[in-house]
Parts: sequence; C-alpha cells; structure tokens
Amino acid sequence: MVEYQLVVITESGRNVLARVAGMVIPLDIEIVGLHLNPVAESGPKWLQMSVRVPSESRLELLTKRLNRMVDVTKVVVLEPDSHHRQSTYVLARPDAADALHVSKVIQAYQAETLELTSHGVLLHLNASPESCATFVADLKPYNVVEVVAGTVTSFRSGLRPLGHPPRVVRVGL
Repeated sequence: MVEYQLVVITESGRNVLARVAGMVIPLDIEIVGLHLNPVAESGPKWLQMSVRVPSESRLELLTKRLNRMVDVTKVVVLEPDSHHRQSTYVLARPDAADALHVSKVIQAYQAETLELTSHGVLLHLNASPESCATFVADLKPYNVVEVVAGTVTSFRSGLRPLGHPPRVVRVGL
C-alpha cells in the first residue's frame, strides 16, 4: 500500500474527526496518523491525515467523498515533494563508554537533549521521517529503551497558501 498525506480544511463542526475516520474504514484505507490544527479559535481547522491506500482509485474515491461532506471546505492531496516533518523522542541508557558516540549522533542530527541523568538520556528530533528513522537506527546500539514517533505533518511545496487563488502581479512598462 502507498502512503499519502492529505490536508482536509474543515469548519469547526464537533463530529468532523469521527465522520472523516468513519469514512475511511469501508474503503480499506489505513489511517497512519491524524493531526488537527485549529487555524484560529473559532475558524476553520486543518486536519492532516497520513493514509495508506491500496490503489489510486481508492484515494480518488476518498477525496471525492471527503469533499462532499458538509463541514469540509477543501481536500488537498500533497505531492511527494512536499515538506514532511516528524517529531521523534528517544529514551536511551548508554554505557558510560558510549557517551561520546551518542553525543556525536546527537550533533550529527542536530537533535535536542531534553533530559540527561545518571539513568539515561531523553532526546528529541524534529526532522523528515527518513532522518528520524536513521537517527533511531544510529542510536540502537546504545541501549535504546523507548521510541515515540509523532504523526508526520506536511506542507506542500511552493509558497501559495491553500484555499486562496494565486495572486497575479502585473508590472506596467
């Protein structure tokens, strides 16, 4: 199954999340992640979905069904060249002899050290999903105890905001 990122712009309805999730189940589509961003306190909300679909036709069907929902303003399927970010937390308990190696991994990925105690180290990385996966793999030899990876959030390439037509700039000669 192929993974896609969708942005669903919705009005502030109470049951939008439940209805969107319910719409995915009969189509044999797997929800990998959901992330809800309110744009303003009482305005529209951005629902970012990571989904795995068995075929392009199922993705097209899902997009059409979402666009027909009352509270949905717009559905955008992000292109593969979009900007994808994931937040990953790693709890490791490296041996004292490995502290230098762990420090080099942290520096190489520009990760953040959230806690450093005699019991272990808690690290955070916000990067592309691929970088997060290799970060965790590079730390595996150093007693990784727990990994928590957040939902992949995405923003499409280009600077034109969603929901707005492109501005035309006319230059007089």
